[in-house]
Amino acid sequence: MEQKAKWIWIQESRPNQWVEMERKFDLEAQPQSAVAEIAVDSKYTLWVNGTLCVLDGGLNRGPECGKGYIDRISLARYLKQGENTLRLMVWYWGNEGRNNEDSGHGGLYFQMEIDGETRLVSDHTWAARLCPGYQETGKPLPAYLYGGHNVGYDARKADEAAPETWPRAVELGEMGCAPFGEAEPRPVPMMAFDKIRPFTKIQRQAGKWVCDLPYACQSQPYFKLRAPEGRMVDVRTDRYTVNGGPGDEMHQYNGHRVEYITRSGEQEFEAFNWMFGEKMIFTFDEGVELIEVGYRESGYDTRVMGSFHTGDGRINRLMDKCCRTLINCMRDNFMDCPDRERGQWIGDVSVQTPQVFYLLEQNAVMLMRKAISDFFRMRRGDVLVGNVPGVCYGELPPQSLCAVSEWGMLAQYYAFTGDKTALRQGFEPTVAYLKLWDMQQDGLVAPRTGNWRWFDHLEHIDEPVLENAWYYSALKFARHMADELGVHDHDALLEGRMKSIAAAYDKAFWKGDRYQSGAYTDDRAQAMAALSGLASEDKYPALISVLEHVQEATPYMEAFVLLAMCEMGGGKAAMARMMDRYGDLIDNENTTLWEDFHILGTHNHAWSGGPATCLMRCAAGIVPEGAGQYLIRPVDMGLKAFEAAMFTPWGKLSVRLENGIYFVKAPEALSLRFDERMAGGARIAVEMEAVQ
Repeated sequence: MEQKAKWIWIQESRPNQWVEMERKFDLEAQPQSAVAEIAVDSKYTLWVNGTLCVLDGGLNRGPECGKGYIDRISLARYLKQGENTLRLMVWYWGNEGRNNEDSGHGGLYFQMEIDGETRLVSDHTWAARLCPGYQETGKPLPAYLYGGHNVGYDARKADEAAPETWPRAVELGEMGCAPFGEAEPRPVPMMAFDKIRPFTKIQRQAGKWVCDLPYACQSQPYFKLRAPEGRMVDVRTDRYTVNGGPGDEMHQYNGHRVEYITRSGEQEFEAFNWMFGEKMIFTFDEGVELIEVGYRESGYDTRVMGSFHTGDGRINRLMDKCCRTLINCMRDNFMDCPDRERGQWIGDVSVQTPQVFYLLEQNAVMLMRKAISDFFRMRRGDVLVGNVPGVCYGELPPQSLCAVSEWGMLAQYYAFTGDKTALRQGFEPTVAYLKLWDMQQDGLVAPRTGNWRWFDHLEHIDEPVLENAWYYSALKFARHMADELGVHDHDALLEGRMKSIAAAYDKAFWKGDRYQSGAYTDDRAQAMAALSGLASEDKYPALISVLEHVQEATPYMEAFVLLAMCEMGGGKAAMARMMDRYGDLIDNENTTLWEDFHILGTHNHAWSGGPATCLMRCAAGIVPEGAGQYLIRPVDMGLKAFEAAMFTPWGKLSVRLENGIYFVKAPEALSLRFDERMAGGARIAVEMEAVQ
């Protein structure tokens, strides 16, 4: 669509502004098509003829510094013959965090093509004003970790003045302060949202209502009340205050809340800012009579489609929690947690990647592709930084190595999709990043600090063993990318370093029954020695034995520990370890998984869903090998029966274990290979079916 619209705003731009804009227009007939292009800094809500059409529109800043995204939305079904009214409420944050960069100025760009003709554009003819009633709140204020603000609203200042009396919008181009000149098409779906629903349970106390949501979710509050003027209503979730993660558990971080001041009489309000939790807590002054409360759920537009069910209710509960944890860590970007940071930590994304393919609808893959693009396009020179988009980015070398390793984000995405565009985007940046490491005289890599030399939380981390394993695995995947792309300019470097590390690794670290560089034995180090391929198969029994007894990993590295045990043939030991380590997380009342096994941190953390991958990849044996290609290689994890299914672009792939037989059903379009060596004596029966 040729850009004809102007960036518009009100006369003054400052942080935390809610600006409402309206435009009326006539149509001679009901349109067959009407496509709007909308860009803002930062978020918007759109109504067409009084119907809510878009909630939480706009996408946090990216795809590169100084750029933004533009939404493309079909609105034909909301339009009518005669007079039509568009109304937008745009919220300019004017702040930053681990999920956003500030452009420095609020703004709206709107252009709509109706039946092939550009009919409506944002310009000075639009009515625009600062929304009366919205204001800053008192303390407590949100932590700095993610963009946005508390929602403060004083109903006494509400103004029902007709838009015809509002000021006209200001065209920003004339002022030289448009938020961003270049906007790329939004690469992910618009946010899904539900109608306002009642809570599942309400505990009424004097001055406080504690309202249960059906499960932990992203939602915003609604209420109707009767009150004298000047009384306060505060709304927050049970996840409003969250501790830091392990090592930072003594600090607390506030999320967003709602602070509403009443006018006299009956009134209602919906706060257009999502919060996360399993309960909403309404606290109100004396004299306030709550008549009705509810919530509107919203989130990334995807559903859980994959499944793994057994006769063991605790395994099923763990799987359910993995699914809900995953969905709650998706919105504008993948995030480590929805309640404290909302940052796209790239190590967390690497744990999430296979879960997306095993568990969710295909449109979830769009957010994964965006995460890959963010990672490579927002690098700093040759440095691959995590936690982008955002301004609190930094290089955690082990996380970045993980992302480009055989077990990380890029490799797992490619294994499921065969998408070479992602390899082309990532290959040269990966090689350039690997060149930042120096090789030592002993044949191993020299330690690289980056901004934060972080391998995992807590103690007894064997950094030399882990760093060389992650680096070696990244070299291997870079070499694989070279073969897939037919680009061999860097083969000598990659192969030379691989040979150097492989020749030196055992000499430096193997102690006869474990890998170790210092005074303590690290389960994470044993796992990555195996997953990287540096540990030979004759060492597997010793490594499994260590992993049966040493438990230092947090859920982040536990995901790789469980996979390593299964890859080495220790499926039953992996199941025992998983149910032991995740025991408290299975049995607690939450519907999602904590950040840590013992030190809680957040109650919904991206890196904690590793069991879902283990069950689907290992127990069910579904191993991706490219677009539409799977290796069926079940690992005996001690289960007597289960049913598992995932939904591919070609149809449903299912694996069922019953009476010692793995029954595989798949669409004919899939290409399957089979390996029964780790299936514990069971055999595989296959049924291929035509897709209707």
